[in-house]
Amino acid sequence: MLESLRPFTWIVAALAAWALGVLLLSLFGLGGRVGPHPPNPALAPPIPALHLSAGALRLGAPSDYLAVAERPLFLPDRRPAPVAVVSAEQQAPFEGVLTSVLLTSGLRMAIFSENNGQVSRRVRLGDTIPGTGWRVAVIEPRRVVLEGPEGQRALDLRLFDGQGGQAPTPLSSKPPEAGPVPATVPPPNPPSLLQQGAQANAEAQRSAEEQAQIEAIRARIEARRAQLREQQEKNANAPVAEQ
Repeated sequence: MLESLRPFTWIVAALAAWALGVLLLSLFGLGGRVGPHPPNPALAPPIPALHLSAGALRLGAPSDYLAVAERPLFLPDRRPAPVAVVSAEQQAPFEGVLTSVLLTSGLRMAIFSENNGQVSRRVRLGDTIPGTGWRVAVIEPRRVVLEGPEGQRALDLRLFDGQGGQAPTPLSSKPPEAGPVPATVPPPNPPSLLQQGAQANAEAQRSAEEQAQIEAIRARIEARRAQLREQQEKNANAPVAEQ
């Protein structure tokens, strides 16, 4: 029977016997006393000492790089571009008047007029008037407080005092006499400061109302989306009825 076994079978049997022997030896304590070698500082290689020597400054003095600023590399003419620095003291002074004040729940704005109504500026609370060093610090219904290089400055709302403009047309009991129709119609008078302020105030109020309507529509859309998501979650978590 042993003669009929093939050589491969003998090899497998020898490996199985060797594995069984190693297992028995490990059960009896083979290799149980093997552990790491105790630490010995004398066996560690010595750490080489590091000696630093003072060397010369590699970058050199700042005067060695003056040519870099005098002849810039990335400019076509290799000449430095002039730079103008304007400080807050060099800015133009503010000589405007307060023509309108807009106070809403989400907007606080003051409207100033300069150059006899030719220039109108709209400035929000906390912003700086363009071209000046004055900032709008406080906005009240009929008063605005500015903060600038000279401290605080209060501007009262400008009111119509009855001076200036065109006198009203006198009324007469007699019917107007028919006269020749003029060939050309004179151009209308330019609007006064009061009319400009009222128009600017109406435009600002209209923009604020439009923004409020947009926010309300957006809130309704978000509420509708939240309702749809909640309905979808309820439908997904609802148990499926067995057929």
